[in-house]
Amino acid sequence: MTPAHPRQPPPPRPPAARARAAAIALSIAHLSIAHLAAAPEPLPLRAPDGGPQVALCQPAANPNKPYVAQLFAPGEPPLGLLDDSPPDHFHHHGLMLALGVDETDFWGEKDTPNAGRQVPAGPAAPGPGSLRQTLRWLATDGTHLLDEVREVRVRAAGQGPQAVHWLDWRSVLAPAPGRAAVKLWGRHYFGLGMRLLPPWTGEDGFVWPDAARQKTVRGDEKLTPGAWCAASREVDGRPVTVLMVDHPANPRPARWFTMGVPFRYLAATMDLEEHPARLAAGESWTLRYGVAVLTGPADQARLARLAAEWKTSSQPPPTPDPPQS
Repeated sequence: MTPAHPRQPPPPRPPAARARAAAIALSIAHLSIAHLAAAPEPLPLRAPDGGPQVALCQPAANPNKPYVAQLFAPGEPPLGLLDDSPPDHFHHHGLMLALGVDETDFWGEKDTPNAGRQVPAGPAAPGPGSLRQTLRWLATDGTHLLDEVREVRVRAAGQGPQAVHWLDWRSVLAPAPGRAAVKLWGRHYFGLGMRLLPPWTGEDGFVWPDAARQKTVRGDEKLTPGAWCAASREVDGRPVTVLMVDHPANPRPARWFTMGVPFRYLAATMDLEEHPARLAAGESWTLRYGVAVLTGPADQARLARLAAEWKTSSQPPPTPDPPQS
């Protein structure tokens, strides 16, 4: 039945606006619909002073942990890199921090009997280009094991082919109040890691400063010590590179986990599978990593220069007090 006064369609949006809306919608579409139904939508993080959108952050336990849901490459239209809860590994969430604590596995989810949860202790605190929150790492039975103070900051640098989007990740981990100590452990892929979208799949495209001490774990899964690691791909006709940088003050140097098939994953691991760590009451670990996304030329020399610049410009992280019970 036709209404008496049909509404006029809105005027068409300019092509650039349509492209931006489509790109962001596509990025959101890769997030798990089931998970998003129970969690707030990710929060956009823009570079300060009116800069571009660099990331989407999920501050809720969705379903077991908060994480960075998306990273965007510089340029127009926006181009997302990360996959969130894909069908083959629904516990993979964008850029996420996952470790083992005592007998609890903070990597797995509903298919892991001893899966834990990283639960916000209160509302996240957004700031200019940043998001800060306090998390309680809880065992399967709800036992409070570990506290984390997490801060994610973004910024944009350069123009045109030299443009770079930066994300700084900082986590301070400490035993929960009342615990004498906790054991940190892992598998060879546990740490701060990212699951990349299907166009990134392939054995080629990883770059390291030095692969001489590289170790093959299984298939094309490798562990490579070094100050940084990068993955490059041409996506939608644009050359894109994501670079991860280890902070020299981290408690352990990074061993970069990489795999390219049947999907691409990159993680900063800490040798916890072979050498677990013990954190006693009153002790803490501060983990800090830089993540850069660029769309211009990305040879080894440029990547090494960016990594060195990040380490020089980054200030020593504060050690905030963990939340109190």
